[in-house]
Amino acid sequence: MHELNERHGEHHPSVSLLNGVLATEERERSSIWSTAAGLFAGVRTEAARAAAREAPLEVDEFLRGPHQLHVVAPSRYQAVTIPLVVGLVEELVHATYDRHAEGARLLLALDELANVAPLPRLASIVSEGGGQGVLTLACLQDLSQARARWGTSAEGFLSLFPTTLVLPGIADRSTLEILRHLAGRELAPSPSVQRDKKGRTVGHSTTWIERDRVTLSELAQGREGQAMGLDAHNHLKWVQLTPAYRDQRFRPYLERPSRERPASRER
Repeated sequence: MHELNERHGEHHPSVSLLNGVLATEERERSSIWSTAAGLFAGVRTEAARAAAREAPLEVDEFLRGPHQLHVVAPSRYQAVTIPLVVGLVEELVHATYDRHAEGARLLLALDELANVAPLPRLASIVSEGGGQGVLTLACLQDLSQARARWGTSAEGFLSLFPTTLVLPGIADRSTLEILRHLAGRELAPSPSVQRDKKGRTVGHSTTWIERDRVTLSELAQGREGQAMGLDAHNHLKWVQLTPAYRDQRFRPYLERPSRERPASRER
């Protein structure tokens, strides 16, 4: 408390918050300390101490140029790294908002979103970020991961993100059902031939039947080399996937020696 007072002053929010915690009943205070200890377990590790000795991330400089920041969180450490990753992402997002008028831009490419960076304010970042310089690219195995982390609000993720790409391999039935309903139904022709007793053709007719545009098995199994794309108007169509090594736009980066590739900062 003494250090906080000296550094920030007695009216700083951190000092007021700590004073409030210290003034609570002992049993409740013990619960607060226990929860805080769990949240900040990641900063008590040897890796965190070592990282703290490095130069801090200069947010202004990071947003000023074409820089990359790679955050890697192995599964065995995710329980303690989540608060750190979420805090870092939130800080970068708000810094981009503040500097958007100066040209700041930020792309959040979040793989394993529910496990590595489960942002509490994800919905507002996706809906508001586009107009303030923040573009979000999020990857989930299926919506069951999102429901476990964000509850019922996860059902609206397909509407929240303007574009969705569905890759083969989904086994969550609820996710498949939502996609099937979004695809809608269509009228398909069913031709038939009338024949006489001798098997000769005497007429033709066409019956129109209503059916799903895409079946659950098609969504789950997909098509080789393709993915199902869902646009902002909930229109579904198959999209051809091109491996990076076959695309002329990316091949130079893959063929270039690692020392010549654009520099990135990994933490």
